[in-house]
Amino acid sequence: MTQSKSNLSQAFLKNIKENLLERKAKLKAQLNTFAEKDPKQEDNYNSDFPEFGDKEDENAAEVAVFESNLSLEDTLEQSLEMINRALQKIENGAYGLCEKCGETINEERLKIMPTATKCVPGHGCHKLTEK
Repeated sequence: MTQSKSNLSQAFLKNIKENLLERKAKLKAQLNTFAEKDPKQEDNYNSDFPEFGDKEDENAAEVAVFESNLSLEDTLEQSLEMINRALQKIENGAYGLCEKCGETINEERLKIMPTATKCVPGHGCHKLTEK
């Protein structure tokens, strides 16, 4: 049977929310070290192109660092998006519900991965089907 509201305690949700907000602040701080915040979109950043100098080897290093920063920016922005979704679910009472079956996700799993959206394999909604 699926649920529409989480049965997690308010104390647990408060703790998770604080954890998520702390993680969000750390991600934003990390992004700010190499990217500019996009003023048009919340939690969207644009990587700065590094300037090491005018020599060829310096230009190659600039490109390599920029490519690395683009990849890191994408990963951090995805993490921010997952955190924002989890925070929104806390606000609307749906946090901790499996998106697949609607049952409450185990608290231990949520402590380890507070952005989890599905219960762990082995739960009824994740059983392998026989072919």
